[in-house]
This record gives sequence, structure tokens and C-alpha cells, in this order.
Amino acid sequence: MTGVLAVLFLLSTDAGQVEVVDGGVSALAVPRSAEDEEVIQHLEVLEHLAEGQALEMMLDLEDERGKTDR
Repeated sequence: MTGVLAVLFLLSTDAGQVEVVDGGVSALAVPRSAEDEEVIQHLEVLEHLAEGQALEMMLDLEDERGKTDR
């Protein structure tokens, strides 16, 4: 019972506001290392490549549909 009261007490106390800077990133963000930044850049490149491939596939499918409709 004491544990439940302790948890309720902690939940009821104000821990302060976590500031959110523009872009929705928490102000408590941990600084990134150079390796982290490199990995993030690589992931962004892969994401853009995947988007480009998806677009290319959609255009190919549209071409195929156009050929079968004729």
C-alpha cells in the first residue's frame, strides 16, 4: 500500500515542462556523435532512393497499363 501511495505522490508532483523546439524535437535530445550523423545521412539517402525507386516502379506500371489498354 505504501508503494502505491508513493507512486501516486510522484505522479501528482510537477516534474516541469519538457520544452519542444521547432520541428517537434525535444530540448532534452542527446548530442549526436559524428558516426551517428553519418548513419542518419546514409539512412536519409536510402530513404530518398527508395522513394525514387517507388516512383519509377509506379511509372513503369502506368506504362504497362497503358499498353494493355490499347
